[in-house]
Amino acid sequence: MKSVFISIFLFCFFIVEGQEYSVERFPNRIRLSWETVSMSTESDLGFIGIGYDLFHLVNKKNTIYVGINSYSAITGIRPGLITLGMSAGWSPQISKKGLFLDLGAFVGGGGGGGAADGGGLIIRPHLDLEQRFGNLGVRFGVSRIDFPSGEITGNQINVGLSFSGDNYFKVKDSNYGFIPSKNLGTNKLRVAAVGTQYFNLSEGSVPAKPYVSKIGLIGVQLERSINSYLYGLIKLNGAFSGGTDGYMSILFGAGGKLPVVKNRLNLESRVLFGPSGGGGVESGGGATLQAEIGLALLFGKGYDLKVMTGKTFSPWGPFETNHIELGIGKSFDRLFPQKAKISTSEFNVDSNDYYVNNMAFSIYNRTYFPPNTTTKNGTPYLSSFNSLGFEIQKYLGERISINGGTVWAYQGDYGAYAEGLIGLTYYQPLFQKTKLAVKAMFGAAGGGDIDLGSGLLFEYALGIERNLNDRWDLFVHVGQTQPLEGNFNPVSLDLGLKFHISQLLKKE
Repeated sequence: MKSVFISIFLFCFFIVEGQEYSVERFPNRIRLSWETVSMSTESDLGFIGIGYDLFHLVNKKNTIYVGINSYSAITGIRPGLITLGMSAGWSPQISKKGLFLDLGAFVGGGGGGGAADGGGLIIRPHLDLEQRFGNLGVRFGVSRIDFPSGEITGNQINVGLSFSGDNYFKVKDSNYGFIPSKNLGTNKLRVAAVGTQYFNLSEGSVPAKPYVSKIGLIGVQLERSINSYLYGLIKLNGAFSGGTDGYMSILFGAGGKLPVVKNRLNLESRVLFGPSGGGGVESGGGATLQAEIGLALLFGKGYDLKVMTGKTFSPWGPFETNHIELGIGKSFDRLFPQKAKISTSEFNVDSNDYYVNNMAFSIYNRTYFPPNTTTKNGTPYLSSFNSLGFEIQKYLGERISINGGTVWAYQGDYGAYAEGLIGLTYYQPLFQKTKLAVKAMFGAAGGGDIDLGSGLLFEYALGIERNLNDRWDLFVHVGQTQPLEGNFNPVSLDLGLKFHISQLLKKE
């Protein structure tokens, strides 16, 4: 597998302090792109890009952004060639009619599909123009996809769409103007842990192995309301059973809901699209469609249970299966005022109406020191290799956080290897700005010919975290990976940075 990243975060509740909270608007942008990389010895590879950018982080300048992006193959012969990494760029407005320049770059890890991805490192600079029509943007430009330690490289034209929005984060107390809650609004965000069972796989779906009738997946799902009946969503899954470790999917789309019993039961349906592959699953070039219908049971206080069923298939490959999915979620009413009703991006709100949802986002380098044994094909493991890691923490008080993370290889011989993990961290203060972190995670992993059995694993770590300022921490963690099956149980060393954010959620 490679996934279940970003995300099993955002749960639980928090304390309030003071009479008012200061809030600032942080613009965001969802980016979708398409480009084709010319290949000399095989069919050209079509890459779809899916990304999320956040502005306003650097000296309150809304022209500089950082984000998370994935570039993955959906046409060609390399299903499962999926990458993930960080992007950054500069996007100033160059015309009063809504034309923007976008100069940026992406650096990440990943691979798969038997592609010549080397150690997994991918670099993608771009120079684009973006014409915005309100919140919708149309993009056109040039880019270069390059796996420096592999054989995939090319300069190409890219086209795409963008969808602009806003986040409203709590910031350091300031003397901004006060806005009463009656003049503000909220937007619902749902976060869910999901388990999926593929069954009745069609012939040829996994041809390289003895007949596979079922595949078990675990993952996460994010849903954002568009209105009372429609929502957008992204779903990330990775295999943990069925003999297809290394298989993953990143699907995005839209869903609709219709109340059957008010505040108790909804009928829902949705359609999703995105890349999938790996683990021997023949998903054509990687493009995958999913359609499903089901019921959502609402328990109050934002908690729910969703049972969905439907069909997943590749439009240009033999992969086709029925599926059933079970998701346990929590919905949050985030502070989300309409810009048309608010003339400022900085304001104060009444702390009696909102509570603080403290979160953090980490990016880190992980160095694995594998055991003295061999991969699936009998080749000795390297003495070490590096991966790029991302993690989101949702704090439950000052001592405990819920974590959701992912790790993607970018150096070594294991470019297709990735992990998706969920777990807890306990923090013990040591000094004024230093604390001890004790972490336990579990999830699914696979790819790169690394021996993990079915793909299920556990990870444990001990580390030191140091506050640099009120937003940033520096951390060092030492850990151990332990698969349920297989021989890959390396020691790991993480070195990274953690960025803290605080959202305001409506009190019930």
